[in-house]
Amino acid sequence: MRTHSSGILVLALLLLPMTVVAQAGDLAGATDPPNMRRYEGSRIIGYRAPMFDEFLLPLGPPTNFSPPAYESSLPVDGLVSRRTYLAPEGRSVVELLRNYRLEFERLGLETLYEKKADERGWFGPTLGTSSEEDGLGQILMYNEAQERVLVGRSKNGQPTYYYVFVTAYKDGVIPEPLRDAVTPGRGLVHLVVVALESMAERMTFVDAAEMSRSLANSGRVILEGLYFDTDSDTLRPDSQPLIDEIVKLLSEDPELRVHVVGHTDNQGTVQYNLDLSRRRSASVVRELTTRHGIAADRLDSFGAGPYAPVAPNDTEEGRAKNRRVELVAW
Repeated sequence: MRTHSSGILVLALLLLPMTVVAQAGDLAGATDPPNMRRYEGSRIIGYRAPMFDEFLLPLGPPTNFSPPAYESSLPVDGLVSRRTYLAPEGRSVVELLRNYRLEFERLGLETLYEKKADERGWFGPTLGTSSEEDGLGQILMYNEAQERVLVGRSKNGQPTYYYVFVTAYKDGVIPEPLRDAVTPGRGLVHLVVVALESMAERMTFVDAAEMSRSLANSGRVILEGLYFDTDSDTLRPDSQPLIDEIVKLLSEDPELRVHVVGHTDNQGTVQYNLDLSRRRSASVVRELTTRHGIAADRLDSFGAGPYAPVAPNDTEEGRAKNRRVELVAW
């Protein structure tokens, strides 16, 4: 009976729930990433808010530490945010990693890579991250045997990437405010989130190179720079610079085929918005085929109306983001 009770206790410790509730002692202004919960009782000791940046996702063991290189990797760019969590005392890297694995399952993320206990290679903190900016780099280093890595992405059309680095403190200079908290064996989690969708949404104009990169990274690009009059499917003359860039994109890559997808806000009836979005996307296709010589079999048009918003429709700013045209790779 004692053995059975001990087993239940160990299992309970391994599966402590992840939580999104902010903890006392979080770094000022720090927040958890949208939807992803932290390990219960952890607090944020390092944070960098989302900003446009590049990040190299490891998909295999490391081959070089500085600059970082891996047997397999994926370079991504977009809005990159970083957090370092200090886990509660007595929590092992196995417990922490298992809970983040469960969080990946809860969010429906695809796991791209996991470094397990028997895999050699020293990852250390990722270069250029908040671990360097806030002086936490050393407390995340020097413990190869305890390092665990989990890399995943969401399964939607424009994925968000997650890099989870788990370790336990062994050596290195501890920042003064943390010297009473960071003790040998204390668990640490470094989390990097890369949101590709935010990159396209923040563009006021995209050129052919930016379109190509967005299509390669996420399969779609929002065409900021296409303009129509209200309730009209006629392209305005100030749309021409972006049309020229679309022509350049398609001319430079003769194998590329794209869906031209129109979207609207939720003002008016669903049927009206579906019709308007279909007419606008068809107008873009006509412009490209009849005036610029793009082969018709490389394009088609579709209207999604109000069914795929990228922002809430309860403000004009949100509605403006939802009134858009996208290119989606076949």
